[in-house]
Amino acid sequence: MLLPRNGTFSYEVEDVAAHGTGRRTVGEAGLRGEARFGDVVISPPGSTLRRQMRTPTSFFFARFLTALEPPIGCSRLRDVDRLRADLSLLESMQSASDEGHQRLDAEMVAAHVVDDVLITMLWERTRADPREDVLVRKAIAVILECFTSPDLSLGDLARTLGVSSSLLSRRFRDVRGVTPVQYLRGVRLQKARELLTGTDFTLQTIAEQCGYRSAFYLSRVFKATTGQSPSAYRAGSRV
Repeated sequence: MLLPRNGTFSYEVEDVAAHGTGRRTVGEAGLRGEARFGDVVISPPGSTLRRQMRTPTSFFFARFLTALEPPIGCSRLRDVDRLRADLSLLESMQSASDEGHQRLDAEMVAAHVVDDVLITMLWERTRADPREDVLVRKAIAVILECFTSPDLSLGDLARTLGVSSSLLSRRFRDVRGVTPVQYLRGVRLQKARELLTGTDFTLQTIAEQCGYRSAFYLSRVFKATTGQSPSAYRAGSRV
């Protein structure tokens, strides 16, 4: 299992069993593509996992045994807040260990994260409504393609998909747990984090590459969402 904490990497899972008699469920993002925070990449025993870093990246890696049957390849978690909390617990445990005050066993915490991610992933799959997933997947594809445009709005997105804004918002929230506007903001801020940690671009350049017209507006949204200014986030990530 690979869980990106920040940055992006391309992946390819070559499933040996898929060429024989065995059949496995594949994650909605498939056996190859690009993974970022919120994605879970699983390669089963006997398979080959290839990856290539696209931006400076950190990730959680685990080998595990389970009686569950998680989908292989890449799956996208909707409950990213829960994932963020799990990874924060890992980081806190590591900090305590580095300071000589380890309070939790590292393997126990890692096992908890793996179990929680697997259960969340499988639970979300049972809740998914295929009729809604089609529309939401199309909306996400448009957002990921056009998020750099500061003019992208809920109305534009709905018109592109041929539905009303209210219908799109309701179905998007039912499936992803957030509105399209909130999801768009999350995509833009994740890209801002990657550029802040992986480049020396000015804040204005980063804002323009993330769909914001000005560095001032990016700073306001970034601080309101993360509790840190972009400059503080950049400084802290490079310590």
